[in-house]
Amino acid sequence: MNREILFRGKAINRDINYHRTNYKNGDWVYGLITRLYDERYDLPAEMTNINGVTGIEVDYKTIGQYTGLTDRNGVKIFEGDIIKGKGGIVYAVEYSQNIAGYISRGFGVLSCPCMNIGTMKYYEVIGNIHDNPELLNPAGEDGEE
Repeated sequence: MNREILFRGKAINRDINYHRTNYKNGDWVYGLITRLYDERYDLPAEMTNINGVTGIEVDYKTIGQYTGLTDRNGVKIFEGDIIKGKGGIVYAVEYSQNIAGYISRGFGVLSCPCMNIGTMKYYEVIGNIHDNPELLNPAGEDGEE
């Protein structure tokens, strides 16, 4: 069994110094984590992108792992993605320590721990929690009209 290991994170500190890539602040970087955030030394997380370019600093709060699943359109689903299922119900994809796997956390409904190849054919990635947080607050649930 082959399992693709892939992460993504948003590039930071791109205004400073010379860079070997064209990433701008906030651009998504896809690849592997080469250094996790270290608050003791105030060092940002770093990634190596899919082309092998190393030392790309990313915001550790935006790092998400590929779940190994795709949505109904063949789009890779990452931790932190927002997916929409049947009936228009919106979920955020997150890792659960309890089941040692990915779940889709619903808003106003129960979470669904059943993220697998069979169920994901009914879902579509519509955004992510970093770029589209407004998708997590369906109209009327914030107490305002």
